[in-house]
Amino acid sequence: MKYEFSDNIQRGILFLSKYNQDFLLQIAPLVKSSYFEYPIHSTIFNGIRDFYDEYKKIPQDIHLVEIIKDKKSSKEDISDYQDELQRINSMDVSSIGHTDFYLDLVEKFAKRQAMRDAITSSISLLQDERIDEIESLVREALTINRNLNLGQSYFDEVLARFERSLADNKDNRFRLVFDTLNRELEGGLSAKELAMVVAPPGVGKSLYLVNQGVQALMENKNVLYISLEMSEDKIAARFDSVTTLIPQRKLKDSVKLLQKRLGLFKEKFPKGRLLIKEFPTGLANINDVRSLLVQLHNYEDFVPDVIIIDYLELLRPVNEGMAEYQAQQRIAEDLRGLAVESNALMWTATQTNRQGRQVKLITDAELADAYGKIRTCDYAISLNQTEEEFDEGNMRCYVMKSRNGKQRFVLPICIDYSTLSLTELDPYETAE
Repeated sequence: MKYEFSDNIQRGILFLSKYNQDFLLQIAPLVKSSYFEYPIHSTIFNGIRDFYDEYKKIPQDIHLVEIIKDKKSSKEDISDYQDELQRINSMDVSSIGHTDFYLDLVEKFAKRQAMRDAITSSISLLQDERIDEIESLVREALTINRNLNLGQSYFDEVLARFERSLADNKDNRFRLVFDTLNRELEGGLSAKELAMVVAPPGVGKSLYLVNQGVQALMENKNVLYISLEMSEDKIAARFDSVTTLIPQRKLKDSVKLLQKRLGLFKEKFPKGRLLIKEFPTGLANINDVRSLLVQLHNYEDFVPDVIIIDYLELLRPVNEGMAEYQAQQRIAEDLRGLAVESNALMWTATQTNRQGRQVKLITDAELADAYGKIRTCDYAISLNQTEEEFDEGNMRCYVMKSRNGKQRFVLPICIDYSTLSLTELDPYETAE
């Protein structure tokens, strides 16, 4: 149902603001005086709010008149304001209706007016390429809501807290590729978290991310895989091998077998969807990803549970001109922020410095100035491999950081280079 912000509606809001303190307190954070169509109503609303801010009481008309006099020039006639106050006071209370109706109406109107103002302001900002400020204005307009989450009452919500925790563990956990890591995390990672894979170039970052994507599909989750380096077809071919166990070199000659096994995979895990999107290397930034999410929701009815960015260094910062380490930390912060906004688990990868190739175990020290990336994320693993391990098809996964589980331990893993699949090794079998 559509309601116009008519004269009587505006007067009804002012009437309730003059006589209902709870109403005033609920709408005060939402409504700017400029939202009122008529300046006289804006002035009255400002007077009510200013008086309450100072004295914590709703003003009487005599007080409002004095406030208006003080704000106007001595030569200006305020009789129009006095007449309007009479009209507001004489309103039939029954015609105003239920207070909640007005609260809902004010919320809708405030959202509309805030978005209008954001769009109007964005015109000049766009000319100056101040994209981050436009984003901030639009986001602020979209978050207008009188039913705010004001936090939890610690002592009053004990049972609810544990019920939410149980529900989260059951329904909103995202398993990692390896069972040992899942056990240490009590079931896996959660939505709104940023997880990161650290490795030198060519050691398996993309390979791990593909395996992680398949793991999510096996949990009937929607997966968005964003490639900033390889083509969509090449990433899809990697998924082909991991999901069907058909070797990469045999895919072209095994199309019918591939279709059959993918069909069986989909029958077993029917709910999860996978979308692969390629962006040009070094040209896309976080706003391009955000725009893609909006388009996928609007045109494909697709909302990802897991977002995979392959990989962090190939994203362009929104604000140019920063030092490299600052830019990378900012990108990591943006990725985590987007994970929260989209209620998704965010996976990405990052490269080590030059020393990453020479050390046997990659730790924080091999990130040097880019340590801010690890500080920002919720979970981080490094992939470690000597030349001997490469020849044997082995690797070591080191948990560098975990906010919610055990960290700084090594897990031996095996790579099937033909199918690109990863499996966990028994540490006792690998021990010398």
